[in-house]
Amino acid sequence: MTAAARLLMAALLGIITATSAVAQSPTLTITGPNASRSYTQEALLANPTVRSITVTDAIYHRPMTYRAIPLPELLKGTAIGADDYLQARAIDNFSVSIPGSLVTANSAEIEGFLAVETPAAPWPPLPGKPDKASAGPFYIVWRLVPPARVSPEYWAYRLAAIAVTESPLKRWPGLAVDADVPAGDPIRIGLDRYVALCMACHRFNGEGEGGQGPDLGRPMNVTDYFQIPALKKFIRDPSSVRRWPEQKMAGYDRTTLSDSDLDAIVDWLAYKAKQKR
Repeated sequence: MTAAARLLMAALLGIITATSAVAQSPTLTITGPNASRSYTQEALLANPTVRSITVTDAIYHRPMTYRAIPLPELLKGTAIGADDYLQARAIDNFSVSIPGSLVTANSAEIEGFLAVETPAAPWPPLPGKPDKASAGPFYIVWRLVPPARVSPEYWAYRLAAIAVTESPLKRWPGLAVDADVPAGDPIRIGLDRYVALCMACHRFNGEGEGGQGPDLGRPMNVTDYFQIPALKKFIRDPSSVRRWPEQKMAGYDRTTLSDSDLDAIVDWLAYKAKQKR
């Protein structure tokens, strides 16, 4: 092979390698009402609004420092309103609906960011995950000033897409309670907490997109085959009631889910069971 041929082959190999690297670069798709855009990991890291932030991480359970873009900056042009929701979808199809009000409120107590993993400095593996993968390459994190809190489900990791949507109750009206249920009733509170904590993993009578756990309404409502004290104990700490292969549900401590809110979720489930009858 001549020297010229070797140089040509090396150049072609370099082009193929570079093209392959670009093709394999992780991408995040952001969809608004009228448009959809996709961004590579490199493009997001080069965003002029990227900054270093330190958060008390609800998934890693310790302080973590990230390169991150403020969610309001990331979502510019999507026309997200306070009544809209962000549907964050992970690469394993896990999906959670995050209230747009958390993003648009411009609050000093709650700030949402998209953390972007730097390839040269990967994040540590997620605790308790057998695949030893990190939360990256894209991860929604929150900088909170106590006592402000957000649902742990809103720390959405290994993201593939973010979309602006209507509220879950507009998308799945079968979850709603009747108009004669008073405001502030535990049943309404239970519905709110179900949407915030349970809906990411479970469907109810087919309503929703959660696929990590069983449907809580079909073929039987969970309150029809669980004794209520056992159900509450299961929600609080699943492993104290039952263990199963590939268990993902971790339960909720009282900081995340108070006893009264746990009672309210079960009240809503029981209310929906009576509706079905």
